[in-house]
Amino acid sequence: MLQSQFATPDGLFLNLDMPPPIYYLHYKKLFQIGGFMKILGICGSMRDVSNTNKLVKKVAEASGCEYDLIYLAQNEIKPCTGCANCMMSDGVCAIKDDMQGIYEKLLQADALIVGAPTYFLDVSGAVKCFIDRNMALYYRGIGPDAEMEVLGKRPLSGKPAVSITTVAGAGHERTKETLKMFLDYCHKMKIVAELAEPVGMNDVYDMPEVMKRAEDAGRKLGAALKK
Repeated sequence: MLQSQFATPDGLFLNLDMPPPIYYLHYKKLFQIGGFMKILGICGSMRDVSNTNKLVKKVAEASGCEYDLIYLAQNEIKPCTGCANCMMSDGVCAIKDDMQGIYEKLLQADALIVGAPTYFLDVSGAVKCFIDRNMALYYRGIGPDAEMEVLGKRPLSGKPAVSITTVAGAGHERTKETLKMFLDYCHKMKIVAELAEPVGMNDVYDMPEVMKRAEDAGRKLGAALKK
């Protein structure tokens, strides 16, 4: 491949030596078919190979778009202390851990998938820490204003999202509501699909109806990105 060409995830090439008007038209065409769209999936289970994480990956794969998965089990994300440093310093979080790199991936993503296992009738502690630490994004001067000036801005506003939870017993509906508050009310994202699956002690790979719902959710997400 020539250095003046850029390969898209779909195997298409963009010639960087084109005159600007032609380059723009080619770029716009590739962008519209999903070539440059990237989905960020948050795998919230602390077990890498878990039902929740499997569904996050399935949704991402079914979207037909480029995606990146973040496994919370592989990252150190400390609880928010409520110090308000992010509010006073242009969104800089005072806690120096792996969330610093995740902030940039969140801002760069065109869509979001958030998977949270249900523990004690709500999202797991690891996912709650992740959610709380998102507050720093609101004070970087990016996106439309929130309802009140003190709440900053909403850099992910309008982007499509999918929420996922699994549970052995009950409580998944409450988790679904928590994720809706996070994605819809807080981030102002557009939720295109919600999966709340009571799976018992089964493996979702052995539950074709659940995998089909995940695949359908992924297709909806991909379609939302390619509009």
